[in-house]
Amino acid sequence: MAWSIELEGLGGRIIAEPDETLYETLQRHGYRMRVSCRNGVCEICEIQLLQGEIEQRYPKKHCCVTAVDNQGGKPILACTSRPLSDVRVKIEGVRPPGVLVVKKLRCDITSIEKLNSDVYRVRLQLPATGSLAAEFYAGQYLDILLPDGRQASFSIGSAPEQGRDLELHIRHMPDSDMSCAILECLQNNASVQIELPKGTCYLQATKINPQTRLIFAAASTGFAQVKSVVEHLLANQYSNPIYLYWGARIEEDLYLERLPEQWASDHPHVHFIPVVSQPEHSPGWQGRCGLINDAILADFDSFEGVEIFASGSPAMVYALLDSCETRGFSASQMHSDVFAYAPRPPKS
Repeated sequence: MAWSIELEGLGGRIIAEPDETLYETLQRHGYRMRVSCRNGVCEICEIQLLQGEIEQRYPKKHCCVTAVDNQGGKPILACTSRPLSDVRVKIEGVRPPGVLVVKKLRCDITSIEKLNSDVYRVRLQLPATGSLAAEFYAGQYLDILLPDGRQASFSIGSAPEQGRDLELHIRHMPDSDMSCAILECLQNNASVQIELPKGTCYLQATKINPQTRLIFAAASTGFAQVKSVVEHLLANQYSNPIYLYWGARIEEDLYLERLPEQWASDHPHVHFIPVVSQPEHSPGWQGRCGLINDAILADFDSFEGVEIFASGSPAMVYALLDSCETRGFSASQMHSDVFAYAPRPPKS
């Protein structure tokens, strides 16, 4: 018999499979809660049974609460209790599917590598302690927090599958006090304080329609966000078509060009299209020239079944959107952090 579980305060019901514990049901449906030993010893997963009947495997007990005798519920352990009827429970701190906790953490700086004349790859390592563990989705970003209170945002260039290891691509702008302060902090300290995860423009491989074609449009260091997402998709054996357009002023600005070339070589469904806007300053450049939006329009007659993830300046993102809309593209098919931090007035 499959029973339903109602979570007090969250609404809706989830269905437990036969012989499944409450914790196993919650985990299968994507809910997160405090848990440790998972065998009834530590009691960290204690919850309140508000209504219904359960059998607890360890410590062994039978518990039943009716709507009449409910006086705030009875404590049970989610990891060893299975429902014997439809139940209603109260769980402190439970997180619905998709909701991640934003945390301030101090990370070790494991390496700083200069990739071209002005872009640095910075590698950080998250703390190993369970209470300080952090999660993020592919495509999200973090804030670096300076000791003087200033902060700056950078896309996470590594996929969640890399665990504690984070990668950032940071462009140094000598005329910017903030840019200089960030680089000085990273180069002269063993650790740095960050806050993550941030951003609503992210992607989860398990939630993609199998018919969807994905276009990634990255300008300059916007490639970091794209790198995280593509590596996440490849790690999860996503096989739908992926088209990666990376726009740069000159060829040197394509600071990790060999990496997406390798993706395309190893995976037939991945297509890499670098685009240089000033080829006259890139001797020997043999690739596409011009702007990203022109390249995409030249390659796609129809945007049916297409989703676009755009990583770049507001000017670049909105120019791409305007261009694609001339071909029947809908704004709902485009995803970018720009829409959150630099919204533009609706068209009249």
